[in-house]
Amino acid sequence: MLTARPADVFGIKDRGRLQVGKPADVVVIDPATVNAGGLERVYDQPAGQDRLIAQAFGVDAVIVNGVLLRQRDRDLLGAGDALPGQLLRRGVNA
Repeated sequence: MLTARPADVFGIKDRGRLQVGKPADVVVIDPATVNAGGLERVYDQPAGQDRLIAQAFGVDAVIVNGVLLRQRDRDLLGAGDALPGQLLRRGVNA
């Protein structure tokens, strides 16, 4: 499986598989239209620092821990809303 093997290699248990009762993050794409837009510089880092971003196209939905975050090019959470899920690190969240 595309995600199960990396989860196993990095010791992140209960991840990388779509199974009933297990945590999962899912990105639903349209293979016919998935693509990245042009690069854009944004200044949203501390002290006015910049970074480059690219708009994603063809991403139909993003689901994290069962919470629908993005659907049809629209963010569904507001800027101040708490994000579901957590950053996983090798062995720490195992």
